[in-house]
Amino acid sequence: MTNSDDNQPKKQATNFAKYTGIAFQMLATIGLLVFIGYKIDEHQKSAKPIFTAILGLLGVIISLVQVVRSLNKNK
Repeated sequence: MTNSDDNQPKKQATNFAKYTGIAFQMLATIGLLVFIGYKIDEHQKSAKPIFTAILGLLGVIISLVQVVRSLNKNK
């Protein structure tokens, strides 16, 4: 076995942890903004969940920007 074969499992574990962390960060960002939108709609007594939809979409956009920056930083 060569030295690079010994580092392969460690590298895979590190990548797994990194990408799992990115997924949880996306989930938290989107979830927080949807929750805030829901509370605004609830406070406004809106018939349609406008703020929930807008802030949810904003959360998705922000999360994608964070992922792209994170992946570019690691290159």
